[in-house]
Amino acid sequence: MNILKKIIFLNPEHNENLEIQYDVANRGNNGKKRILIFVENVNATYYLSFHYVLELLYQKGEVDFVVLSSKTILNYLNNKNYQIDSFIDNVLEDIKPQTAIFSRYALPYGKSIWQRCQEQKINTIYHIDDDLLNIPLSLGQGIQKQHGNQEVIQEREYLLSHVNLIYASTQYLDRTLAKRFPQQEVFSGIYAPYLESLINKSKIINSNDLTIGYMGSKGHRNDLKMIAPAIAQILTEYPQIKFETFGTISIPDGLQKFSDRITSHQVKVNYSQFLQKLYELNWDIGLAPLENTDFNQCKAPTKLIEYTACDIPTIASNVNVYNQFVDEKEVILAEPWQWYEKIKFSIENSDFSKKILQNAKVRCEKEFNLEILEKQVYHVLQPSYN
Repeated sequence: MNILKKIIFLNPEHNENLEIQYDVANRGNNGKKRILIFVENVNATYYLSFHYVLELLYQKGEVDFVVLSSKTILNYLNNKNYQIDSFIDNVLEDIKPQTAIFSRYALPYGKSIWQRCQEQKINTIYHIDDDLLNIPLSLGQGIQKQHGNQEVIQEREYLLSHVNLIYASTQYLDRTLAKRFPQQEVFSGIYAPYLESLINKSKIINSNDLTIGYMGSKGHRNDLKMIAPAIAQILTEYPQIKFETFGTISIPDGLQKFSDRITSHQVKVNYSQFLQKLYELNWDIGLAPLENTDFNQCKAPTKLIEYTACDIPTIASNVNVYNQFVDEKEVILAEPWQWYEKIKFSIENSDFSKKILQNAKVRCEKEFNLEILEKQVYHVLQPSYN
């Protein structure tokens, strides 16, 4: 019996559960690369790093791929009379992957999955977009519980030290991991891709009110808190201006008194819908504050790239993540003490902000396009690392 006809997969494109009828007969030696991806969640990291690129390669007839989330594996094992080793063996037998990718993956059974892949001489890659071995306490208890507990770190460290290749999202993270795992091959390239093509840019009716926005998750609460006094000063001086957030980030205490001019938008959609929603918020200025910590230095300029795709000019912290873009040409960079004056300048010089946005678009289209990422991922998938 084909086990995959009974596994409930999370459909990344429609964000819903469905039963996949997996046709093994058509997955024989057809010349395609067969990829199996293990993810902690089918989230933005998966979309940005793999989904859209692998869809392109699939349409070209070059790859077949299957995605398994930790939740999918746990649900299946809890509902069926399967031991983990038997489950893994059946999955590998049915899919016959040439490469298995662990994207931020640790539990459940990351070590066991890798060992089965090793026995079957399957090329293995660990993909990582944060320094997940050093989770700061400042990110909060929820993230600590998910990523910072000892069992998760030990499992993730085992995978990083044993896979054929570590695929890092940035050069800084590449260097960080290369120091920790000197015996390992580490590769990095562009991240995140510029995906303006996903957005339906229908005409939006502009409001007379100017809106400043911040998009981010609850793990970035200290970043937003850092600039909350500057935002409060702006809202005090400009009573017509509104402030909005998009994501799981909470409003800092110092901004609660402006609640009648603050709106929080929640994210309950897949990635393409997320970008569409961000565009439709029609922000005049997008904020990208980032504390200058070792953990944050490993990050990519994803927020700036997403703002730019959504026609939002960016003010960002002057840290290595963002100062790869040219100050006052492609972005407005701010030191921690400069946020008030930089926001004020952007408000009063809207034409200058629009020019910066257009320059950022040119840069992103040239250096972060999907074609570059496609070549990058195709290179990573080569079995030369065995």
